[in-house]
Amino acid sequence: MWQKNKKPEEVFTPRASDVNESMYVNRPDLESNLIRGLRSGMHLLTYGESGSGKTWLYKKVLKNLNINVYIANLANASRLKSINAEFANLVNRGQQAKKTGYSETKKADLNAGVASGSLQHQGQYSFGEMEPFEACLSHIRNLSGNEQAILVLDNLESIRADQNLLTELANVITLLDDERYASYKVNLLIVGVPGDLREYYRATPNLTTVANRIREMPEVSRMTLDQCKNLIYQGFITELKYNIHDIDSVISHISWVTDRLPQRIHEYCLELAFIGESNNRTIDNTLLDEADKFWLKQSLAANYTVIESMMNERDTKVGRRNQTLYSLGLIESEEFKWSDIEEIVRKEFLESTNNLTLNIPQILSGLSVKDNPIIKRSPKKDAYCFSDPKYRMCLRAMLRKSNNLDLVEKLPISEI
Repeated sequence: MWQKNKKPEEVFTPRASDVNESMYVNRPDLESNLIRGLRSGMHLLTYGESGSGKTWLYKKVLKNLNINVYIANLANASRLKSINAEFANLVNRGQQAKKTGYSETKKADLNAGVASGSLQHQGQYSFGEMEPFEACLSHIRNLSGNEQAILVLDNLESIRADQNLLTELANVITLLDDERYASYKVNLLIVGVPGDLREYYRATPNLTTVANRIREMPEVSRMTLDQCKNLIYQGFITELKYNIHDIDSVISHISWVTDRLPQRIHEYCLELAFIGESNNRTIDNTLLDEADKFWLKQSLAANYTVIESMMNERDTKVGRRNQTLYSLGLIESEEFKWSDIEEIVRKEFLESTNNLTLNIPQILSGLSVKDNPIIKRSPKKDAYCFSDPKYRMCLRAMLRKSNNLDLVEKLPISEI
């Protein structure tokens, strides 16, 4: 039976919060660890870089296990200056608050220079006698019946710098051991980016009490190469029915520039799919530069601008800083020392580095103290790491060796 071709935006969905079932790639190790954690009865903490697939992972696993999921956003708690306020929002989204009465307040109006009193009505709403956290647990249990339920606290990083919210979170975790709160049988799944993950614990009051109640899951990081291949193949071949010439080369390039992070793969493949759509649903290596440009423009423009501002001027004879930036893009480890970068610079730019002192430590130090640094000192202070993983991807897609192999050029995106 004939089926209409799918559109690229129906297949590659980088902004979708709901799981795109046809494009979900199994990640067995992470899934089995999460399942074991759920069976342990402890509250769970799962973390990973933005775009690593944390949300799809936990939603897919919980759906497969028929566990009811309720999500409270800690970014909203940060905005409201209260986790309890977000719990109240969660309840309010699930049921209409009951209006219980009115209060009257005096409002001063100025009419032709004469103040007069007018009444302003303010509605008073109540969820009953329970405070917001218990009301939230009760609401979840009422909706879930006898089925297992999980309360997700998403975007943990949003409250990292707020001591009051960290204290509130510590109290929430501790209260779940209290008989009154435990009786609702709702467990927590806390989700966030790694950042200074262990600093959350150190900054959280009652450190031991909180840590003893939390089971930390392995980090959700980049996909394996096979998982990345499966995602790209599933999207272009199975779903979109595209023709790809030299598919191994195309997959290799996408895997490299996106650092195999699921959201970034979806972003890049969406741009490439749009280009292929105009090319008779055919893709080959000649389209990758164009896809790089569109991806840089649409998803990494801010990072591109920062890196561009750090590059050597065109008339610089050697462009050592450009060589260093290019070499930073080639590093694969999360942390690196200046000696690691110097080794890459010497290997990649043999002619212009032979028997010369390169001053890589000074260049890296300068890149780490800019207004928008692309690298920063690691927690141990003896190495560096990227201040944002997107800088590594941007460097890979943006910088090229010129025809003079010791010079580095940027891929221009201004014409897009």
